[in-house]
Amino acid sequence: MGITKSSSLTVTLGALAAIGLLLGLWPLAALALAFLVGGRREPVAFAADTIVFVGLASHADLLWVALLVVASLAAREHDPRAILILFFASLAAIVVYVDWTILTGLLAVLATIHAVFSARRALRRA
Repeated sequence: MGITKSSSLTVTLGALAAIGLLLGLWPLAALALAFLVGGRREPVAFAADTIVFVGLASHADLLWVALLVVASLAAREHDPRAILILFFASLAAIVVYVDWTILTGLLAVLATIHAVFSARRALRRA
């Protein structure tokens, strides 16, 4: 499993989205997130998701960001719904105030529920 062009592009887009979220550059974040929504289902995709979620740290409560990162890593799969929600929130943040702590908290709760159901499915298969 080596570094390919598509995997480095995915990580680069994740880093651009994280920088956009971190610095409040909402159009840059929205543009990068638009290409991450339909990301491939490989380990690099959820690594890029984690990088994006860490980018929320400057606008959201760190506890919710940490829970979101841990839950998304525990699920071990790319969840395009979270990226899609962040995409629309970045678009909305261009013109209105977005409470990133509430949004991150809701995403963390959803990611935790997703991780629990993923673990239950894995245990049933075993």
